[in-house]
Amino acid sequence: MNARREESRDRAIVKIAAHLPDLIVYGKFSPEQPSVDYFDGVLMFVDLSGFTELTEKFSTAMYMDRGAEQLAEMLNHYISAIVEKVLIFGGDILKFAGDALLALWKVERKELKNIITVVIKCSLAIHQLFETQESEEGLDIGVKIGLAAGHITMLVLGDETRNYFLVVGRTVDGVRSAQNMAQKNDVILSPNCWELSERSMFEIERIPGQRAVKVNFLKLPPTFNFDEFFKKCMSFMDYYPSGDHKNLLRLACMLESNPELELSLRKYIMESISKQIDKQLRGYLSELRPVTIMFVNLMFKDEDKAEVIGPAIQDACMHINSVLRVFRGQINKVFMFDKGCSFLCVFGLPGEKAPNEAAHALESSMDIFDSCSQVHKIHTVSIGVTSGTVFCGIVGHSVRHEYTGVLG
Repeated sequence: MNARREESRDRAIVKIAAHLPDLIVYGKFSPEQPSVDYFDGVLMFVDLSGFTELTEKFSTAMYMDRGAEQLAEMLNHYISAIVEKVLIFGGDILKFAGDALLALWKVERKELKNIITVVIKCSLAIHQLFETQESEEGLDIGVKIGLAAGHITMLVLGDETRNYFLVVGRTVDGVRSAQNMAQKNDVILSPNCWELSERSMFEIERIPGQRAVKVNFLKLPPTFNFDEFFKKCMSFMDYYPSGDHKNLLRLACMLESNPELELSLRKYIMESISKQIDKQLRGYLSELRPVTIMFVNLMFKDEDKAEVIGPAIQDACMHINSVLRVFRGQINKVFMFDKGCSFLCVFGLPGEKAPNEAAHALESSMDIFDSCSQVHKIHTVSIGVTSGTVFCGIVGHSVRHEYTGVLG
């Protein structure tokens, strides 16, 4: 079995799958885009506080020589521990955003109550990882966690060369709102998550002026066997390792070679990363790097249903991508934020460095602004451009990680 695992790690499809959530790896989507999928689940938004200050420190001349290596090592130490806990508790890491991540437990509606208990247990376990942690740099490292549950919609955007996915809806808004209320070491439940939960299982604290609540601790009955409860819950989770694979963190570690699936999955990975997929990604790409970053935020007219805003996001995405290709920029992330859709675009990534990238970013932003402002259903287009030194590198765990280029 161990020999088989060693062999699987070298397969290209396994390396590609490590950059993507199970939601994509095992998903079946319409060739027409945007495609829309609906499901229920629990979302967890984890923010690792303290690393922005660390990146700023390492970006100074005094630390530049050793900064990237040390920052990558420290960040991955903490993020990897969080990812491992999420996977152990049956979660799926949807996206990384520098020192934050979004995780999903996708289940049938009738299973939400029990899964919320599992996710709260996982959240408290993540906090325990940091109770005795003290950064070597004297920083106060901790986590802030928001949870939400209910209906979730996924949009898949793109064309024959690149694909992007994002989750949308009230549950997504709820998990961001809950995380924004959290202080260090807090677990905040959105109002809907609290309503759907087995409330007798938790000791909570009301938040003044809010319907969201803070979880203080679990108060399980003396006869309650969490291990048996968890095992039963996981029997309803797709792709949770069991049987011969029960010691794996992720079933995607054992994917068999499949050229068609591999080609499909590569479309979700940035071209500069896809080119390096067979090389030692962490050492090659972890660096403090001068780049130019462009945020494109789209706000929509009244209607926020995925079927309505999906085509607008698709049109905007295709135009943004076409403009960036001309100037050697790339879309690093697409996500919903504050009821709008944001595109995080980066100029100057490995293999794509070009002279005058700041000027190219400004020229791109004007083109994108003019075009997206004409897209039906888009109410407001906001674009910000900045240049500076940021941490660029692979963040996460060996079985689930992503390339991020904006920590700083």
